[in-house]
Amino acid sequence: MSEKFWQRLNYISGMLAIGVVFSFTAFLASLEIKDLDLWLHLKMGQYISETKLVPSSDILSCSISGKPWVNHEWLFQVVVYQVWHHFGFDGLINMQIIVVFLTFLLLLFLGYNKDRQFLTAFTLLIVLYIYQTRFTIRPDIYSLLFFVGFIFTLSWFINRKWSVWVLVIIQVLWANMHGYFFFGPVIVLIGMCSEFLKRRVPLPSQWNQIGRLTDEEYSRLKVLFPLLLLACCINPLTFKGAWYPLGVLFGLGHDGARIFFTHITELQRPITAATLWTNQNGPFKAMIVLSGVSFIFNRRQIDISAIFLWIFFLLFALVAIRNMVFFAVAAYLVFMANVTTINWQTIVPFRFSHNKFKYVTGILLKGVLIFWIIDFGTRLAANGYFDFDTYNRKSEFWGVSKRSFPYHAVDFLVKNEVKGNFFNDFNSGAYLIGRCFPNIKVYMDGRTEEYGGDFFEQHYQKIWHEGSQKIFLSDASKYNITGAFLNNNNQLIPPKVLKMFYGLPDWKIVYFDYDAVIFVKNTPLNKPLIDKFAIDLKKWESKPVDLLRLGTKRMEPFPITDRAYLLETLGLYDSVLKELQEALKISPDDFDSYKLLGETYGLKGDQQRAFENFRLATVLRPYDTAVRINLAKAYENLKDYRGAIGQYERLLEMDCKTAKVYYGFSRSYALLGQEPMALRFLSKAKGLDPEDKVDVQRIHDIIEKNKKPKKEILSVSALKNKLNAMVKNK
Repeated sequence: MSEKFWQRLNYISGMLAIGVVFSFTAFLASLEIKDLDLWLHLKMGQYISETKLVPSSDILSCSISGKPWVNHEWLFQVVVYQVWHHFGFDGLINMQIIVVFLTFLLLLFLGYNKDRQFLTAFTLLIVLYIYQTRFTIRPDIYSLLFFVGFIFTLSWFINRKWSVWVLVIIQVLWANMHGYFFFGPVIVLIGMCSEFLKRRVPLPSQWNQIGRLTDEEYSRLKVLFPLLLLACCINPLTFKGAWYPLGVLFGLGHDGARIFFTHITELQRPITAATLWTNQNGPFKAMIVLSGVSFIFNRRQIDISAIFLWIFFLLFALVAIRNMVFFAVAAYLVFMANVTTINWQTIVPFRFSHNKFKYVTGILLKGVLIFWIIDFGTRLAANGYFDFDTYNRKSEFWGVSKRSFPYHAVDFLVKNEVKGNFFNDFNSGAYLIGRCFPNIKVYMDGRTEEYGGDFFEQHYQKIWHEGSQKIFLSDASKYNITGAFLNNNNQLIPPKVLKMFYGLPDWKIVYFDYDAVIFVKNTPLNKPLIDKFAIDLKKWESKPVDLLRLGTKRMEPFPITDRAYLLETLGLYDSVLKELQEALKISPDDFDSYKLLGETYGLKGDQQRAFENFRLATVLRPYDTAVRINLAKAYENLKDYRGAIGQYERLLEMDCKTAKVYYGFSRSYALLGQEPMALRFLSKAKGLDPEDKVDVQRIHDIIEKNKKPKKEILSVSALKNKLNAMVKNK
């Protein structure tokens, strides 16, 4: 074949690879609706559309009612509401596909190079992998489109006068869509500073010329910058609205706000010392390396504006996971700009630099990329789960997720027109607002900057995780709370808060199922609801699954095991056993059922059955360390201490070197009367968890009980001294 044939085939395969990447992009953007915050956006979009007002103070919550609120996403809310109102939820997904597709189309125009098709397709695919975690119909998708549109306009059309007004219009839209609108002025400022350095500061001669603007273009940038700052002020709250995102950004460093970085995944750092060498956020790390190395290869022809852009967005991305996609876009642009000037001959050995070899290699690489995308996409398309409402499989694409929202529980609230101020968990706040406002006002939702770190930590966390009755009753009185929505969907209600509400004399359960537990206070307003729906869990029985309708379909009986967890937490063990018997009829090899059975029989004092079920759970998941620890304890309870030691040894082989394991070793050896071994493992446990006084005391009691009566009984402090002496001798 002639060289021209291979060149043509290489070009066609490159266009095909890019086309497959774009098809894959549209496919991933059709993911089912899972985002919780969308429901708040829909409700506010409805409110603004109907009232023609953007509220400047909170109207959604009972705990911060009337507090000033800068709703900088109001325009996005109106857009999604109007799309949903006219085209439904699939219309929202189609909207997301269009926005994402346009974003990638602009990226293609910015980075495409006929001779670098594979690199274009490959790096776009990495950007897609980072971006797809944000395919949840959030204002972020518009923010990224504006971000790319800004760079596209500045790169291609800064020589045109109309570009200034296009960018001002984008800035106005951005300022009312998402808090990252300050990126617009930042990008222009980076361009101005870079141009100033090229003109005024001695730099390597090549750097001074790469990407240098004409005097007219530079003047246009200087005019554009103040116009963009003014455009930021075109919002319902003018200067206050323009400053608000920066105020939030600077405020995140305060002690009160740091709590959110611990509890909210998207606010956590993408790279830490513990995750640096792991696969976590691998595509993000790959973009850092690829773009960083490209500067080295292109060190003689670097555009300093690219360096500034790369550094700024890298630092910004390292702050929080949700910022990674903005760096991915910046890194893609920098990488493609750098590799454009790198010759094939400078990278590969001379004998492989022939054009025909280059074309054939390119065809093979693109073919591999196409095959991988099609194979991976085909496997993703098969993803789905069992829908208990229809007894059929639900795809993970299109429609609304049946696993992400406690929709049965909220259906109950909507159908019965329940009203009042509700305590709720953080995750269900936006969903409750979206479906129940104005009948119900929430205690907490995802607007973290409005509630503040102190409220989140000192009130919400104390109630939700610690079950503080004192704080709840104080807040219930202060905010007139008459209901509680405890979400058990995709999470487990913390035992302490569930027990706290269950123990309140004036509060009654009116809804109980796998997805949530709803309590209401016995007030005149709630009395009809209580009279009709009050549940006595001691007499409660769930509706069994229709096995005839289910047939041979395989499913995970999580609704039943989740209910069993709630019942076990409240000490209703007989009901737990009934639930789990139903679960095992559906799935005889369900791990969670056997694990819960083991725990329940243990709490009931039937150690033999506890052991039998923990054993089956361990057979099903031999590498689950938590259940193996329970199995070891079951051996202990049956007085088979050698068997327990065998399980603890297996845990060490699995690299589970926790305080619980060493305490277990120590306890088992103590019960066997082998004091030196007990002290040896106790010393290791003490090194891991020096504050655990309960296990130290228990092991001390076992050792003392096994001693001869004539021997002096050691105190805990004496045992600690002896232990320390042994460690020093070692």
